[in-house]
Amino acid sequence: MTLCPQLRRLSAEHARCLADIAGWASTGAEERCSRLLSLWDQEVLPHCQAEEDVLLPELAARLSEADAVVLFTLGDHLALRHLARQLREASGTERIAALEAMERRLTEHVRFEERTLFPAIQEVLGSDRIAGLASDLAVPSRKRGQRSLRQASYAPEEERPLPGKG
Repeated sequence: MTLCPQLRRLSAEHARCLADIAGWASTGAEERCSRLLSLWDQEVLPHCQAEEDVLLPELAARLSEADAVVLFTLGDHLALRHLARQLREASGTERIAALEAMERRLTEHVRFEERTLFPAIQEVLGSDRIAGLASDLAVPSRKRGQRSLRQASYAPEEERPLPGKG
């Protein structure tokens, strides 16, 4: 499925996130922790908040607030917030375990959104409605200290394999 431009922009954020995580895989644990928490604060959390504030309510209004894709996405966002908090608070071997757990969960979450959430949003809402939400997806809190969505470079989803899928 070819995603509409607004979802491709969010997909580009996913691609940058995964590329960042892969890019620092060979660095030390403390450096990885620092980079992951910075990525979380500056990009991932605002991305999740935009989905929660804009896309998921629209989706739930047309499906059900109890639909599995809505609940799973919200639950995953909560789990990621918990892991970020654990990473901030942990030390020693617990910190390394928290780092690995957060990297793994974030990667799995991105794959879920790419394969399940975004196609469901596009199918249910349609490209026109999603385009109408574009300004709400680019809220000021997402613009501070972040790469602009307009500056995002991306390959369409079907041309960009997910990590581990060659």
